[in-house]
Amino acid sequence: MYRSMVTGRYSSMLLALGVFWAAHSTAQAAADCQPVFDAYEAQFKAPAMKKTIKTQGMKDLVEFILTQDAMYSRVGAADPWSKMPVSAQVRALMKQKMPSPKTVTDCRKIGAQQLDGVAVTAYEISPNAASGNVPGEKKTVFIDDKSGLPIAETMLKAGTEMKIVYEGVAAPIP
Repeated sequence: MYRSMVTGRYSSMLLALGVFWAAHSTAQAAADCQPVFDAYEAQFKAPAMKKTIKTQGMKDLVEFILTQDAMYSRVGAADPWSKMPVSAQVRALMKQKMPSPKTVTDCRKIGAQQLDGVAVTAYEISPNAASGNVPGEKKTVFIDDKSGLPIAETMLKAGTEMKIVYEGVAAPIP
């Protein structure tokens, strides 16, 4: 009888420890996500940005310039820029796809790094299917420590690297 009481108490302690650990892990993941969500919210408010995307299997870079009222794109420097107006409805759709509690299932802070001479903090996030990424893809996001903006992303499964610039960005003349 004494042995079963001790075993029962031990099992209860282990169960309680497991519940505490799971709750702490969930809280830590949520805490790791907030800086990512804040960075993309700030990005959405930036007056303009340029994304340069290198994708595995493509010889040319894909470039996007987003301003408050238009998105410009081209594939390779020889390609002419195309322009698409960005209405309030399009911006709302874009916002639905950015990292948020609705589109990200998990985050993990990787830590401080240097990226092209810029001090950044790297985070690994797990976008859900609604975000439009490759299923099961983990995305590494590099957030500039000074500006709080995401300046690069990598997606290993898709073989994609993205650089993001905010300063000196102007709409091209198509």
